[in-house]
Amino acid sequence: MKATVYAPATLSNLGPGFDVLGMALDIPLDSVTASLGGTGIRVIPAGPYGSRVPVEPERNVAAFTAQRVLKALNRTDGLELRVEKQIPPGSGLGSSAASAVAGAVATLRACGGDISAQELLAICGQAEALTSGTAHLDNVAPALLGGLVGVVGTDPPQIERLELPTDWRFAVILPHVEVRTEDARRVLPDTVPLSDAVQNLRHLTALLAAVGRQDLQTFATNLEDHLAIPYRAPLLPFYEACALAAQKAGAIKLQVSGSGPALFAPCANPEQAQAVCTAVEEALVAWHIDATTYVCKASSSGALGRSEVSAQ
Repeated sequence: MKATVYAPATLSNLGPGFDVLGMALDIPLDSVTASLGGTGIRVIPAGPYGSRVPVEPERNVAAFTAQRVLKALNRTDGLELRVEKQIPPGSGLGSSAASAVAGAVATLRACGGDISAQELLAICGQAEALTSGTAHLDNVAPALLGGLVGVVGTDPPQIERLELPTDWRFAVILPHVEVRTEDARRVLPDTVPLSDAVQNLRHLTALLAAVGRQDLQTFATNLEDHLAIPYRAPLLPFYEACALAAQKAGAIKLQVSGSGPALFAPCANPEQAQAVCTAVEEALVAWHIDATTYVCKASSSGALGRSEVSAQ
């Protein structure tokens, strides 16, 4: 059997939701095609960022999750994984999470097996440790399940999922610089002032309430963070200029996704999102930085709902 699974890019560390809040986007998408046969696991990179995909199974997150799915199913099949890389690595858009999730689900579908979402989350969370040094779920959970996901627990995985309004748009700007997740985590302190933690909780409460009310203004206003962004500012020296440009173009708030460099702003409609993308892209010119932009919607579908299975 052969199965192709698509996994979405994700925004994570959503404002005050450091390591606990992430959401799936409708574009871009990574895909993994898993084909049973042969011996061992073979990785075939493809797509615009395929040259940056490790082909050694022990270094590849899709191969990592595929191996663990085979083990969970008590299978010893050989496997070929074609990894179509559309989400740039090191972007802050959940590139490794998308590959990990697509690899796990594609292997599951190719085998015709059954594993719980909780077990898949645990496997994919472990894969994140290959690239970031720590197992976290705020990218893999929305990549697997879609929607807006809050991570309640990690061992075992426990999540809460919400749907975002379908008419909201997200201006996503990806500066062509790389921020390594390991570097971004290294600059974070072990402890933070109590007042900063309380502020984050206030913003998180308001942000989640805004989702329930479909209140874009309150949602965007509360995309504030006092736990990570202040310490990571030196890694993103262009952020303040970009935030000012976004606000002049009509954005309520421009925020960093993950550890960066991706930036995003919630918008009321596609036209506003495009205007914000253009304004931020122009602001980056002064820093001699090119950028790729996307006008996105929240996606209610993750990899579990995006598969194609066929006989080989």
